[in-house]
Amino acid sequence: MAKKEPRSETVKLIKKEFKIDTAKITEEDKAKGITYVADGKLEKVVEIAKQRMDKLSAKDLKGAVKIVLGTLNSMNGVLVNGKRPAEIVREIDEGKIEIR
Repeated sequence: MAKKEPRSETVKLIKKEFKIDTAKITEEDKAKGITYVADGKLEKVVEIAKQRMDKLSAKDLKGAVKIVLGTLNSMNGVLVNGKRPAEIVREIDEGKIEIR
């Protein structure tokens, strides 16, 4: 089994791929009507999962993608394909989205 690395390495990749400095929405942002800091593509999530596959505790790519989506979900303010990451995970589990 691969040695798990800190989640921060995945976060660094996410920030780089999604082109964000911080994944936090400030009160000032909320006042301006800003509800998210980035909206990335699922393809980028899959790329990150592939890069981190040997470091994540996942059996397959689908599991790795779900781990990366979980990290994104905890980074309030980041969307994937216009949806909250948890919603994408649900769609993967329901078979609406196929990971290859």
